[in-house]
Amino acid sequence: MTIPSTTERRVRRAHLATTVLVTAICGVALLVTMLVVAGDLPDRLATHFDQSGTANDDLSRGMALTMFGLVGVGLPALLIAVFAATEWWRGEGARAFSGFLAGLPVGLSTLFAGLVLANRGAGAPDQVRLSPWVILPALGLAVVVGVVVALLVPRGLPRPAPETVTPVVLAPTERASWFGRVEMGRLPMVAMVAGVLVMVFATLVSGLWWLWLVTALVVLPIVAVTSFVVTVDRSGVTWRSALGLPRGHLPLERITDAGVVDVSPAEFGGLGLRMKPGALGLVTRSGSALQVTHGKKRFVATVDDPATGAGLLLGYLQAGDRTTR
Repeated sequence: MTIPSTTERRVRRAHLATTVLVTAICGVALLVTMLVVAGDLPDRLATHFDQSGTANDDLSRGMALTMFGLVGVGLPALLIAVFAATEWWRGEGARAFSGFLAGLPVGLSTLFAGLVLANRGAGAPDQVRLSPWVILPALGLAVVVGVVVALLVPRGLPRPAPETVTPVVLAPTERASWFGRVEMGRLPMVAMVAGVLVMVFATLVSGLWWLWLVTALVVLPIVAVTSFVVTVDRSGVTWRSALGLPRGHLPLERITDAGVVDVSPAEFGGLGLRMKPGALGLVTRSGSALQVTHGKKRFVATVDDPATGAGLLLGYLQAGDRTTR
């Protein structure tokens, strides 16, 4: 299916312009809020609260406002840049993903604006209390904006038709193996490293020791889902991360088909190891990927040279059919 260039530009522009515009409006609104109340803010702002809403930690005013801006607007802007490189506006999940990219800055900026207003006029951080009415409107507004954007932007561009895969012909006693690597692209990797560095910076500046634990909990999953090895052999399909875990195996007797499809991270809701109803994906980029069907479920991996892996798997399936006849 050939998509007219005008249609492709229109869809791309709609998704990009909408999410960028919403993020920019949130940035302006958060900045205006900070400027309006800056003179009424104490030297240190309450930034962390316990379950009762009582402040239990704080940061200097300048550092707190900087962090609010970086997380509330900088993070969503970075996500838009990363996923723009993967062309998230392609595929069935494009509208929902645009809704997420629009709702995220709305929720975060509303939350941080509420924190700024909660600190207004406080004599000390321990006098600040966080009301549920600061969190609930942020969550509700994020959901509303996300749903509206998802309904307004056009449907995602259809993915290209699956490639034709030629099965590898195997003799009855012949055995072969194929190895493919799934690796995160440069831009997403840079974005993840930047996110980790921001967390390290925040930990060093704030002096909160427990943030080191949070940073470690973020770094380990990132390392575990940025590089995978996929193996196709007589036993079926095996995959594992660079750390050895997570890992998985699809026995050959359960596999019903294999092929090459064009995928986008938006279809799986992001990058890395992704799960959705009926599908498991190792998705680190946009483009061609190995797809293995087993019953009503499928396994998708953005490996290099997926046609060779699919061809070998089809060869084993055909060899098994010849053996059982």
